[in-house]
Amino acid sequence: MTDTAPEIENLLRRRWQALSGSERALMAMQMFETAQRIVLSSLSSGLSERERRRELCRRFYGDELARRVFP
Repeated sequence: MTDTAPEIENLLRRRWQALSGSERALMAMQMFETAQRIVLSSLSSGLSERERRRELCRRFYGDELARRVFP
């Protein structure tokens, strides 16, 4: 299901295809960094740096990996 008009989808697809691989990678990195900032801003200010990193890992990659990386 989509709420995007087909002509807009085509326009966006053409614009994405016109980007170089490095431009796409840069955009992906920037979006990931923004997502990290959003998560970090939602955490309690009372957490230590290690706790903040663990919670960031947990939210992005799940409990199992967070437990392994931050026992």
